[in-house]
Amino acid sequence: MELQELVARARILFKSAPKRVLVFSMINGKLSSKEISRKCGKSLSATLQDLQKMRDLELVDFKKDERDNVIKKENSYVYVKVPLLKHLSNSYFESPEKIAKNKPKQKSSYTSNKTSSSIAMLPTLSEQQILEICASGEDQLYEFKSVGTTMEKISKEICAFANTKFGGIIFYGVEDDGAIENSDLGRQKFDQYIQNSVHNNITPTPHIKLIEKSVLGYNILLITIPPWNRREVHHFQDNIYIRRGTNVFKTKTDESKKLHNGEYIE
Repeated sequence: MELQELVARARILFKSAPKRVLVFSMINGKLSSKEISRKCGKSLSATLQDLQKMRDLELVDFKKDERDNVIKKENSYVYVKVPLLKHLSNSYFESPEKIAKNKPKQKSSYTSNKTSSSIAMLPTLSEQQILEICASGEDQLYEFKSVGTTMEKISKEICAFANTKFGGIIFYGVEDDGAIENSDLGRQKFDQYIQNSVHNNITPTPHIKLIEKSVLGYNILLITIPPWNRREVHHFQDNIYIRRGTNVFKTKTDESKKLHNGEYIE
């Protein structure tokens, strides 16, 4: 089932029902329905009704063990959210009308540097692809940065990506666990800040592409960093950094030599 369909179902079920939303937020694969009832201050029968409705709409399911047996605690079922909804914050299930009040005006995608169009970039991601990446988590190509992360810290990540074989994409407005927030900065203001930081901290300065994307009514910013060109070794504040997996490392002497010789660091 498509994520948009699940979100639409949840919005209908949770409309004007804050305690039902609270029940849903408590579902984590650990708490039993009895524990959820106690924590929410809601009767067990009402909690069970809510859980059954969520299950009927395929928003949640019973948690099962390796042998596919349903797990119980206190003689009460334990529930889990379906994978596509696991990393979404409750704000996703607000009505579209409520979201629209806080949503910045939609703007077209923006390229931060005219010359960057000639540089090999990772493909532009669709809304569905972004949601799937957020559900899967960070990896070698994708880094999440929550609202309020400093431009200097983001610049360091950019430098590390710029020294790798495939480059990468930084998602500004996405928390470490994949939950998506509204960006606290508009595209133009963010572009001004990040370009200044990149110019002041990274030598030579890499060409980055900045795109604003709307995801389920929320705006985030994608910073796309091109693959390393095997000629220019990028330094952040006089040090060389490389990205491995989900982390940034300062290069060792032999690794720096490899880069200066035009060799990728695997």
